[in-house]
Amino acid sequence: MATDSHKRLDLDEWLHDLRRLGGKARTLSEKHESIQSLINLADLQMLEEATKRIIVTLSKRTLYGMLPSRGPEGAIRAGASRPGGGLEPGLTLPSRDTGPPQYASGSTSTSRQGEGSAREDRSDGIIGLTESMRRVRHLITKAAACSLPVLIQGDSGTGKELVARAIHQESGRQAQRFFSENCSAISESLLESELFGHVRGAFTGADRDRKGILELANGGTLFLDEIGDMSVRMQSKLLRALQEREVRPVGGKETIRVDVRVISATNRSLSSLIKEGSFREDLFYRINVITIDLPVLRDRKEDISALVDHFLDRIAADTGLPRKQFTPGALELLAGYEWPGNVRELENVVQRAVALSESDRIEAAELPDRIRHLMITEESREYSGVGKGGEQLMIEKALHNFEGDKTHAARFIGWSRPKLYRRMRHYGISIQFARASGKATQRAG
Repeated sequence: MATDSHKRLDLDEWLHDLRRLGGKARTLSEKHESIQSLINLADLQMLEEATKRIIVTLSKRTLYGMLPSRGPEGAIRAGASRPGGGLEPGLTLPSRDTGPPQYASGSTSTSRQGEGSAREDRSDGIIGLTESMRRVRHLITKAAACSLPVLIQGDSGTGKELVARAIHQESGRQAQRFFSENCSAISESLLESELFGHVRGAFTGADRDRKGILELANGGTLFLDEIGDMSVRMQSKLLRALQEREVRPVGGKETIRVDVRVISATNRSLSSLIKEGSFREDLFYRINVITIDLPVLRDRKEDISALVDHFLDRIAADTGLPRKQFTPGALELLAGYEWPGNVRELENVVQRAVALSESDRIEAAELPDRIRHLMITEESREYSGVGKGGEQLMIEKALHNFEGDKTHAARFIGWSRPKLYRRMRHYGISIQFARASGKATQRAG
């Protein structure tokens, strides 16, 4: 006879929650009605805690959706983390014959990690050796050494949650839970219930008591993303909770003492919001003790190549397929793009290119139009593409940019020289097009 669906133990959901180690999902042990006839609540809670400790002991960090596979040197390579879920990229767990966990920073080969490389051996997935990223790493270390509130500022896609997780994992709270809540993603009433919890009967649908994230995160870390979008009313309640270190569930009368390290993030200017009256100044000073400003990707383009390698390695590890690579021309285009979506957009482009490419080499022509057309939109006095379009314009601009050098032009587009010559003949483009002497003639005319 089939088990009643209300009493069925959802093992997948339970394991997913255990791997999250403190995400937004509630633990199965809170769902008393669904498990009480299957397993003792105390036994389940003990089993959950034991499983979490095993995972933390193996990895020394939060793991999500771990799908380990043996690497070339006997290490167990895990998957990759993404903001809001997933494993941190490039994390490897050692076999019995290896030393401590290694982080390849986007590379599975130690030979690719020489001096001057833009990658570092780090287990937090934060890649880059530009001065701005060195400063970020320094502040992460300083913030992890204390329990002071941290405010992370940066545009969308710069990796604010990744930094918050890095602080948590390097701190003395790493064995405790890490919670993440997006303040702009849910309504004010729901956010209040999520943060502070509620008692049975507090509102329609509240059929049982429910703990809030602040209580569940006791001893751990709470990451409040986009805190600038929180209503003034909620700001007042949060300020009181942070000042008094206690919370009162919605509809409840008793307060609960909590010890939570709060890390906030915003892509907006809180100073401007204070002037507009939409953000409390006292809350600003409460959460803004240590400030970490994340640079946009266009200001650290030297790290793009390392980030691309990082994503390619992670994709290969996740899929088990041969690792692909970008041609030099494709990398040049990536470096020339402004990246309004920052690292998140770069990751999206790499994933798309890997999925659509039919060979192991990803060419410039396989990049999205918004990036590929960079080579054909920069007009100069010596050349005009008026009246031309598509592939012909791309060929002529590439030839013009490299003064008629067919080898460099072909490499930039992502073609072979024979293919370039074939397409030039197709469009009737002269073999002398854009050569230095030709430019001089054009200028003289």
